[in-house]
Order: sequence, then structure tokens, then C-alpha cells
Amino acid sequence: MVKKSKDKKWYTILAPKIFGSVEIGQTSAADPDSLIGRKIDVSLMTLINDFKKYYMKFKFKIVSVDDSNAHTEFDGSQCLSDYVSRMVLRYSRRVDTVQDLITKDGIKIRVKGLGIIRSRVKSSIKNNIRIVMREIIKREVEGGTLEGLIRGIISDSIKNKVLREARRIYPVRNFEIRKTQVLTK
Repeated sequence: MVKKSKDKKWYTILAPKIFGSVEIGQTSAADPDSLIGRKIDVSLMTLINDFKKYYMKFKFKIVSVDDSNAHTEFDGSQCLSDYVSRMVLRYSRRVDTVQDLITKDGIKIRVKGLGIIRSRVKSSIKNNIRIVMREIIKREVEGGTLEGLIRGIISDSIKNKVLREARRIYPVRNFEIRKTQVLTK
């Protein structure tokens, strides 16, 4: 039997504490337990009021419900596909990395990095840049907590460290943490 909409109640979806528990949406449900596990995507631009971050999308998962509030936790992030397409221009090459890492607070996370090189290069140079990217990402993720990783993505501190080190090998045009995905809590 399907419940009628008048039996449903509206719930306010709140972002995690790292974002100040701001409202990120509303949803309706007849049973509050049915909300647990639902996922929501939010533009980072609207979440932190920074128009420079229009290309990043954060994913949250509802983990608890009390009264009329649904509380979430971080579930991943992703660059918009059109932003990635614009990064990879003609006569440029991309260097991708994929790593499954564990933070200090025991959260397993998959991190995908994307570096853009200006032109054709030898595969040895590409491999050296990939190694530098992997080492810095591993150091940042395993040396800190999930909250620290989120702050590093938002503030571009990880991006700037990778660019600084990789440019010692070859002129890297750009770098982004293309996608993160929480695998286990």
C-alpha cells in the first residue's frame, strides 16, 4: 500500500559540522528511517559562497534524523565533467592517478588526481610526474584526517603542493583532485 503525501513530513537536510551545519536541502518522508542512506549532491560554490569553486560538487549521505532535521556526513567530491573537458585542451596531455588510501581517523577513501601537461613528453617524464602526484596525495591523506582532506581540497593547498613539486620536473599546466569517494567508515 502506498502512503499518501499528507502522511509525509518535511525534513531539513543539514551539512556536516565542518561546513557549519548549514541547510543544503529539504526532503519529505513518511518514515524518518527511510531517509537514512539517501545521498545528496551540493555545489561547493553554494556551500561555501565562493564562486571560484563552481566546478566542484560535494556528495553527502544522510546518517541520522532527529525531529525535523536530517544530519549528513561527507561521502565524496567530484569535478564537473565539462570542467575536466575544458582542462584537457588540444595539444595537452593528461596524467591520471587513482589511489585507495586510509586517513588517520581510519576512513578508507579513493582519491583520483588529474594533472595536465602542456605538450607531448616522454613517457618517463609523465611517469615521474605521476609518481610525484601519488606521493603528495598519499602524504596528505594518510598524514591527516578526513576533515583535513576536505579543507585541503577547498583551500587548494594539496593542489598547490602538487603543482610546486611537479613543476620541478616539467611545466605542469594544471592539477585537480578530480574525484574522491569514501569507501568505508
